[in-house]
Amino acid sequence: MKDRTILNLLTMFGIGGSIFFLTRKKGDLKDWFLIYFIKTLVSTVFDGPVIKTKYLEYPHRYLPKFFDSNIVFLYILFPLSCVMYNQFTYKMKPIKTILSVILFSGPMTLFENWLEKNTNLVKYHKGWNGYITFAVLSSTFLLVKGCMEGICFLDNKIHKPPHPAERKNL
Repeated sequence: MKDRTILNLLTMFGIGGSIFFLTRKKGDLKDWFLIYFIKTLVSTVFDGPVIKTKYLEYPHRYLPKFFDSNIVFLYILFPLSCVMYNQFTYKMKPIKTILSVILFSGPMTLFENWLEKNTNLVKYHKGWNGYITFAVLSSTFLLVKGCMEGICFLDNKIHKPPHPAERKNL
């Protein structure tokens, strides 16, 4: 299959998946969008230096004059997978949440390794490999999950409903 065909299929999958996973009833819609945007920010912060120092390269990508990175991976697929991870681990205990990251980082890493070996969509340089990809993906998933837990904690603190005894005084 040609690189452009694979990229187009990934784009369609990403857009379709975004519509489906961002509008699911499980949880709160604003949380899924917030996760999507936080993951996009985190990916941009991590991906920029990695590409500038030539550890990772995306030779075949959309809008190569404007972006060094692959916008399909960076702005659609990775954030979407993070939303899926957060939906999957919604209300899960912390240890299960940490262990569950393997279910999402593992297949993504294997797929990226396949793309690196069989297409011109991703190229590793300077010792970059699947283990590093797995570590980066896992850590960013957990970082975003931690950010969301922190945001929810602060939101509950600020908007905490009054205790029943305090309501009588209102």
